[in-house]
Amino acid sequence: MQASHQVGIKVAGELEGSKRSHGHGGKCRSLMVTSPFRWFQVWMLLWALVLRGAAAGSAGAAEYHWSGEGTNRHLESLFLGRCYEYIFLVNPDLRDKNCSAIWEAFKSVLRKSPCSVLPSDYDLFMNLSRHSIPRDKSLFWENNYYLVSAYADNTQRLMTLSDTLYGGVADLLMWCREENGTDFDYQSCPTEKDCENNAVDSFWKRLSSQFAYDSSGVIHVMLNGSEPTGAYPVKGFFADYEIPNFQKDKVTRFEIWVMHDIGGPYLESCGEGSMKILENRLKNMEYKYECINNYRSVKFLQCLDHTAHSDCVFSSAAESTQQRFLSLFGRKWDPILLVILFVSLASGIHL
Repeated sequence: MQASHQVGIKVAGELEGSKRSHGHGGKCRSLMVTSPFRWFQVWMLLWALVLRGAAAGSAGAAEYHWSGEGTNRHLESLFLGRCYEYIFLVNPDLRDKNCSAIWEAFKSVLRKSPCSVLPSDYDLFMNLSRHSIPRDKSLFWENNYYLVSAYADNTQRLMTLSDTLYGGVADLLMWCREENGTDFDYQSCPTEKDCENNAVDSFWKRLSSQFAYDSSGVIHVMLNGSEPTGAYPVKGFFADYEIPNFQKDKVTRFEIWVMHDIGGPYLESCGEGSMKILENRLKNMEYKYECINNYRSVKFLQCLDHTAHSDCVFSSAAESTQQRFLSLFGRKWDPILLVILFVSLASGIHL
């Protein structure tokens, strides 16, 4: 860039010198006739600038050769800050965890090239950060991260993988080593489009397997019935790394919620498409399960931002009966007569 800037200064100097020597207007026209060689020099300099810029652009593009974003800036600070927040504020029972040692184990992936990181490379990290998962509290999911996070409410209702210490320190972050270096690559990182054994995917494979292994009791699963590729990805983290690692003697049953976006589309529900594949798989593995479309508690949460939408009009038999009763009797009836009425109805006596 410095060389290009110098060439630009030289071109500007040439043009300014021409103005000082020959003035403006008609004298400039005479310059075009009398000094063709000088104008040839100017055009050559400009062309050199263009070529230099193109070369610089190509070199820059070569640095960004992976399809994913680069390592997050200040990754170490983000990681350690999350770790300390978790062990001192979220779950003080883990205050004896060593966040510095956990970070050192995490960044050991710098020893390996960007496409040769295996799930087992995170074993030490997992051993240092692992902790117990409350029974009946585990929540697994596919294709609805933000809804799941909102409903889990930082472990107040349920616990997702991102709500654990080991998942929380790296949630939504990117990292990888330079291809021909020893530091983190801040320009770009490989994803599954580039290679299978990239640092981030291998990390979540290792953690997903462990989270499933440590979960017990009722296993909650939230899937997206509005996802075009299917509510249950037959090739995904839940299918490939979590279901195989559940311990049958520790699992009571699966409770599956198929949620649809407010306003749809309503592409899959329980017993349909990919959901049928999941249900058959659990049945063949001799797991008990229940599948619920648009689980009401989660639906209430979805409707907080869509209160006027027709999908968010809730009613129940109890509410309808109560409303019909009140409209029928109003407030003119004596309470004693109402008691007699209920007793008579219950005993089958006709008034």
